[in-house]
Amino acid sequence: MADGSITPIRRDPPYTDTAALNDIHVLLTVTDPGDSTLAEIAEILGRTGRPLVAARDIGASTTETALGWPVACVDAGDASVFVRQTPAGTGLTVEICTKTDAERAALAVTLDGQLVHPGGLAVVPPPA
Repeated sequence: MADGSITPIRRDPPYTDTAALNDIHVLLTVTDPGDSTLAEIAEILGRTGRPLVAARDIGASTTETALGWPVACVDAGDASVFVRQTPAGTGLTVEICTKTDAERAALAVTLDGQLVHPGGLAVVPPPA
């Protein structure tokens, strides 16, 4: 009989979010958190197949215009969104302001589930 490769019938089950949370919990409760703890947590999260990305601080507030009309504000780092009533009617105005070209390029806007501005598709010019 010739030597052949072995093909497994089934693969190991995927590393689930629950397993990752359990491992992180054990890591934080059994060891004294030190400099290597964050690296170990990143490795655990990496095993789930999810990218580790920085989370934005997003804040929401309300204010008024000089005429006393309400304005809703959402601040998300380099992007801000303002929602106010149209001064000449009952409609709404939604204003999105970005501070950088990269933020504008990454911005995705949907209206009733339809993509209005495709995030990540715009070309960002190189820094000057």
